[in-house]
Amino acid sequence: MAVRPTPARPALYGLRLCHSMDFARSLEALGQAQYLPPGHLHTGLVTVDYELYAQPPVRWRLRRVRDIGGESPGRDERLVDGNRWYWFHPNDDVEYQPEDAVAYDEYQHTAPETFRHLFTPDALLSLCRVDQVRPDVLDGRSVRVVVAHPLPEHSPRAFACWGAGADTYRLHIDESTGVVLRTEASFAGHVLRVDEVIRLELDPDVSPGLFRPDLAPHDVLYRKGEVGPGRRVPPTRAARYAAAEGFDLLLPQLLPPGASLRVWDRRQPVGRREIRVQVDLASGRHVVLIQHAARDASGPVTVRGRTCLEVSGTADSEETGSLLALLEPVR
Repeated sequence: MAVRPTPARPALYGLRLCHSMDFARSLEALGQAQYLPPGHLHTGLVTVDYELYAQPPVRWRLRRVRDIGGESPGRDERLVDGNRWYWFHPNDDVEYQPEDAVAYDEYQHTAPETFRHLFTPDALLSLCRVDQVRPDVLDGRSVRVVVAHPLPEHSPRAFACWGAGADTYRLHIDESTGVVLRTEASFAGHVLRVDEVIRLELDPDVSPGLFRPDLAPHDVLYRKGEVGPGRRVPPTRAARYAAAEGFDLLLPQLLPPGASLRVWDRRQPVGRREIRVQVDLASGRHVVLIQHAARDASGPVTVRGRTCLEVSGTADSEETGSLLALLEPVR
């Protein structure tokens, strides 16, 4: 059988995307319907629009342009450049929910990291049984339509970018670039998720600074691989959460002149609780401290007493070292 030629890859992609989810059916497909709010009704797919500029595999800039219901989200952008991830988000200062609030609020965070999965369909197909491949045309572009079913030996987590819990994936793969222009995940005949490219530009003209961060003093800086900020909480509340998990919240006993800090409480998908601290320095640089119980540590990490400490940010080594020297447990 003839080997399919590798599609041509432009240096830069510009995409306008529609990302649609049926949250109730997605939870039901995973056997997690108990996390739905009481009295929740099936509302079908809800859609958020994004604009993406991508230089795979290193650089990505994703901007939310239209929220659920067609509302403008304000500034909401994610920038990945190598091992740096920046998030420019309008709701950084959102108030924490009361402790008895419903935990399920994923409808506020519907985007995958950068939709990079659309550029690597083989990563999905290698985990599936492919039942059907046929040519078609989508919005004037020649595509391959692939229908695939996940193999039972793989965890639903392996399919998170495509729609975890689905029993069928239908992909429209662009013949000339290999980009997935439309992907549909379904379970028991019900559509759970649709990602669709409604505009594709190859090597568009863009500003030279497209992939350079323009951090304002109160923007939030994330490391590559973080999935979101969690819930912003007062330091005293975060300290109680940390103590309940068996570790101490470490904060500077005295902030450097002109600096400020913010604290978030976050639960990882595997259940580990983390406290995220960002210190915004007068220099305009940032130090990010991810803290969790030492028992949850994996790989090379810094452990102080009962607390595992992961340090990142844009501050130089002298600024970071000076701040770390000020850390003390909050009692």
